[in-house]
Amino acid sequence: MEFSLERLYGVEKDVDSVFGGVFGAKWGDVTKATVMKLDKAALSNLVLSTVGVLQGSKAILRAAAVTVEKLKQDQIESQKQLLKVQDDLLKSKTEQIEAVQSTVKSEIRS
Repeated sequence: MEFSLERLYGVEKDVDSVFGGVFGAKWGDVTKATVMKLDKAALSNLVLSTVGVLQGSKAILRAAAVTVEKLKQDQIESQKQLLKVQDDLLKSKTEQIEAVQSTVKSEIRS
């Protein structure tokens, strides 16, 4: 499974659906008092639905972790390439300066 924002938003919708179905509210609005009002059947459904959402979330989080790690490795590789190009540029500029110095010295001697 690859990470995508669509999948993340899908989990968010699942969470809202689970809690909205049980409480008629978003999960952020649920309080201890609203949970205590549930009967065993509703509470069981809530727990099972929540477990299902958590299982789906776990796969998305793993995919996100893999994506983040790949991005970090890509960034490190890009930085290495940038450092190499900067080093090559510095060597080239040093060679140019040495060539100009040599030309100036030879012209001064003449």
